[in-house]
Parts: sequence; C-alpha cells; structure tokens
Amino acid sequence: MPRRLALAALPLVLIVALLSACTESTRIPTAEPPSATQPLFASDEEALEAATAAYEEYLAVLDSLLQNPQPVTSEFDGIAEEGALDAAKESVQQFVDEGVSISGPRKIGSAELQQVVDSDGSVEVFAYFCEDVTGVELTDIAGNSLTRDERPEHTLFEARIVFEGQNSVVVGRQFWSNETSC
Repeated sequence: MPRRLALAALPLVLIVALLSACTESTRIPTAEPPSATQPLFASDEEALEAATAAYEEYLAVLDSLLQNPQPVTSEFDGIAEEGALDAAKESVQQFVDEGVSISGPRKIGSAELQQVVDSDGSVEVFAYFCEDVTGVELTDIAGNSLTRDERPEHTLFEARIVFEGQNSVVVGRQFWSNETSC
C-alpha cells in the first residue's frame, strides 16, 4: 500500500516541482494600473469654454473675410477643416461674387454644451452657439444697406470642435432651427 500511495502522490509532487521551477520571466505579469493620462477637460464648463474660444476665433476670421470679401487662401489654417472650412469658403465666395460685405463682426450671445466625446487622443465637443447679428449690416458695393427689417437678430448654430492636445479646430457648423435656445 505504501507503494500505491507513493505512485498516487507522484503526479502531485511533479506539479509542485514544475510550479516551483517557474522563474520571473515565465510568471504571468501583474495587471498594469489604469491609464494615468488625464482627461483634456476637467469639467463640462471647461470644455464649453474651450469650444467657445475656438468658435469665436473661427467667426472672427470668417467675419473679417466677409467685411472685406476676398477669396480664402490660408486664413483658416489651424482654425477650420472639413465641413466648417467648406461652408466658410462658400460664404466668402458668394460675397465676392455678389459684391456684398458686412459692416462688423457678429457676437456669440450664448453657448450651450451638447456633448463631449473622448476618443483616441482627441476630444470632440458639440455645442450650440447663438450668434447675435444685431450690430451687423449687409451692404452692397456702393455701401447701401441690404439688411431686411424682418431679419432675425439671433441665429442658432451647432458646431463640432475637435481638440488634440492644445490644438483645436472647428470641423462642423450647421444652422440649428430650434430658436427657443437663443
């Protein structure tokens, strides 16, 4: 019977011997701690503030070109891309073609955060911006006003701004019909 017990214990001894022979390089590594990278924005308020600054810069460039219409060259480099850049170029070209301009820049009356999307090292911020055009007049080449009395004083737009590190770029801007947000 002792021999039978020894034979039964042999597999157990072999397993223990094999396990004890493991070296540091053959052991399963411990799990890494969660990523230590900090989010780009500490709060929704901070994200909205950064998006508003980027959008204001975009409008400043656009309105500057609309005050003195000339074909777009590199004015939007690092400021706008994709649909926002295409829309800005079309607006400016239309002003050039029609010989019209605006008297001054529009202002952002209010801003509201819609969504913040964190992905692959970049952050997309979607926000609503209420543009105030009360101080802006559309004029023809002779300086005659083309502004209609029934023109709305505020227009709501949805914008998409992409942040990568300290860089931001407006990639989308579209008219939003929900006038109650302005």
